[in-house]
Amino acid sequence: MMRKGPRSRDEPLVEGSVARLRRGAPSPATPAANSPRSPSGSMVDHRSRMNEGGVMRVVIVGGGTVGLCTAVFLARQGVMVHVLERRAKVNDHPRAFGLTDRSAEILCEAGIKVETANFARGLMRGRSLAELTPVTSKFERPEIGPAKLGSCPQDLIDRAALLLLRELGSQVDFNSEVVAVTDEGVTTADGRVVAGDYVIAADGIRSRIRELLGIGVTGPGTIGDGHMLNVLFRAELPAPPLSMTFLHNERASGILYRVDESGRWLFHIRNGDPNTPAEQIQQQIRDATGVTDAEPEIISRLPWSSTAHVADEFRRGNVFLVGDAAHAVPPVGGFGLNMGIADGHNLAWKLAAGGDALLDTYDAERRPVALFSMQQSVIRAENHNLHWNNDPALASDRRAVGMAGIMIPVVGYRYDSPAVIDPEPLPDTEDLVLDGAPGSRLPHRWLPDGRSTVDLVDGFTLLAGTAADHWLHAARELGMVAHALEGWAEAANIKEDGAVLVRPDGFIGWRTATTRAHASSEQRLRAALDRILCRQGPSDLTQEA
Repeated sequence: MMRKGPRSRDEPLVEGSVARLRRGAPSPATPAANSPRSPSGSMVDHRSRMNEGGVMRVVIVGGGTVGLCTAVFLARQGVMVHVLERRAKVNDHPRAFGLTDRSAEILCEAGIKVETANFARGLMRGRSLAELTPVTSKFERPEIGPAKLGSCPQDLIDRAALLLLRELGSQVDFNSEVVAVTDEGVTTADGRVVAGDYVIAADGIRSRIRELLGIGVTGPGTIGDGHMLNVLFRAELPAPPLSMTFLHNERASGILYRVDESGRWLFHIRNGDPNTPAEQIQQQIRDATGVTDAEPEIISRLPWSSTAHVADEFRRGNVFLVGDAAHAVPPVGGFGLNMGIADGHNLAWKLAAGGDALLDTYDAERRPVALFSMQQSVIRAENHNLHWNNDPALASDRRAVGMAGIMIPVVGYRYDSPAVIDPEPLPDTEDLVLDGAPGSRLPHRWLPDGRSTVDLVDGFTLLAGTAADHWLHAARELGMVAHALEGWAEAANIKEDGAVLVRPDGFIGWRTATTRAHASSEQRLRAALDRILCRQGPSDLTQEA
């Protein structure tokens, strides 16, 4: 049996105790604890393909952000992980750096420690940095948990994940290009055969693994009629109030991003030539920013094109696609990197739990999210004004073009698969609704000790009302973490003797609004767990009103 990762340092509430929920943020004296927790629960029997030592082996092809993070998610559950990356080292050139609050939550849960800069998100435009006008309207982002939206360049995430992986004893090999793949592992360009029970392709938008498997893609492909040159440089420049600046004047134009607080910036030049002399690019930056005495140090250059496609399959046998290997979306909205992190998080607990039918739900859950997010990115790329203006008064205009509210692709989507019992459809595409419905991310409420309900999730977790001792007892008998919470009934749309079963990824797997007197709570809870893990066929677990 695979070993279970460490729980939060905060002990769960004892059986029968009640915590009161509140909507406001905790006081500064009691910050929310979001320490690492185990993504697999004690009720998982780990019926998976394992080596002779009883430990699952997973080969991950691609050591970028998604590959390394996915490796951490698995390693923390006792899975033997071997990462193969064709480059010589971690990529120093960040392609993305906007972490959503949901992604920050996942990284924090996994113990990947990164510092996020609190740069105000949004777009400004002007003739220079001294003449800027905001394009973005003010948007009151709903609070979904303790982790906050922030800016963290990919190279810093990669280094933090790599450090943790090595501390966990995982193997990461650079200079290792994969040229062949089977259900039993991969072969590298230098002839090494790396065996694995499963293979995860995290090898980017031009995935070699996807190509070798013959998996096609769906979507419009390249967007627009040109490309962009992404220039990473270091310079002392005045910091704009918002994170993204479109600069245009008669001398030069481009899009400027502040990467971090160390003086690193990105400058995107439309149809820029990667072989342009550094002196010419330096002058373009001076001309566009209006900072005539700036001395930009050009660090690296990366050409890219806006692309929209989704792989036709996310699973082929024992091989799974994650991140850009599974989906590519235009940068508008910042969905790409964050979707990839969520892919790995969804897949990791299912691999650790084991079972072929459960693993099939990876495609069933994540591919529809990718298709939806791709559609939303394309719509936003075609309707920039509506994307940057989140004014509620424009909701009807957004609906008219098919644009969902910005929080829906972030965390408001819902899963509909055999790993969710009685999933409920998305009730609103404009406003975020986290109401305890099966298939949705659990609601966030603050606890008196400064933690969130999000922090209580430790493997499969039961969250119940205040008159649900029978559920707490049933959970204890099954070795499951359980909490009775005052105010939870309202948050999760149950009665005080009802409960919800939260999956290891924080999504609701089952909700029982109340309890019939004749029902056996332990039997029902066991049946619910088996249904979510796809161990048995349908049973009478419909929600009770």
